[in-house]
Amino acid sequence: MNVPSILQTATDEQLGLAVFENLYELFRAMANHLPDGKLIESEKLSRHLSFPTNPMFKGVWKTHLTSEEADAAIDEVIAWFNEQNAPFFFWWTGGTTTPNDLEERLAKRGMTSMAEQTQELAKGILSTEQGSPCMVAELSKMNEDVLTKAPEGFVIQEAENESHMYDFKKVFVETYAIPEWAGQAWVDATLKIGIGNTPWRIFVGYLNGDPVATNMLFNGAGVASVYAVATIPSAQGKGIGAAITLKPLLEARDKDGYKYAVLFSTEMGVRVYERIGFRQTNLRINRYLWRNG
Repeated sequence: MNVPSILQTATDEQLGLAVFENLYELFRAMANHLPDGKLIESEKLSRHLSFPTNPMFKGVWKTHLTSEEADAAIDEVIAWFNEQNAPFFFWWTGGTTTPNDLEERLAKRGMTSMAEQTQELAKGILSTEQGSPCMVAELSKMNEDVLTKAPEGFVIQEAENESHMYDFKKVFVETYAIPEWAGQAWVDATLKIGIGNTPWRIFVGYLNGDPVATNMLFNGAGVASVYAVATIPSAQGKGIGAAITLKPLLEARDKDGYKYAVLFSTEMGVRVYERIGFRQTNLRINRYLWRNG
């Protein structure tokens, strides 16, 4: 399938930057598909805000500021989110972000990095002060043998009803030790848009009927990507995480014609992703959390 919007050839450098661009497309989709969503883009920086109670749905990204204008711009953004009564937002950094000391400026205003957020928001997500590794893969070279390694009784179901969405939430919350409301946000957003109408696709893995794994496929910026990949602790080490990561990506390849996949990983997830065909780039993505008050 030759679709102009799908990236046909790319260097590793281009694919590394596509990790960021795919994420930005997800933010645009959130703002454009959810009621009362706000999206403001400029050459200097972009921001989005929508109702679900999770900082993924409220953020700042694609920052290209000079050293001279950075402080005023940061303060203006904080004031804007205050005016919107936002409880929090993420400021995403990495890739082509400027100025080079942006993260230091955010930290001086009390914002916390991914590594610091683990104690507050997601104890099960391990990260470093440099952020998460950006990983890329060619979908024609994936290790499809991992699909045969999952245990008997494991099936992957695309979410088709509200019950599936609550199974997704249960696994996501348990795996990463995140607050209940952070998982509920994805349920709320998906149900508000309508299952089957969302720009993302939710998958739940069941082992002998019990929900044990999750994945969310999002295609954007010419590449396929996965988010919210999780396997509950009791089901880890069985090949389940690799299987539920890979199968939706192969569908994106075979049904939609995607050539490449990108993602950003937790430190624990790197080995799983490498096993199915991903490789690390020299880029990392980070995010700084601002809380109102």
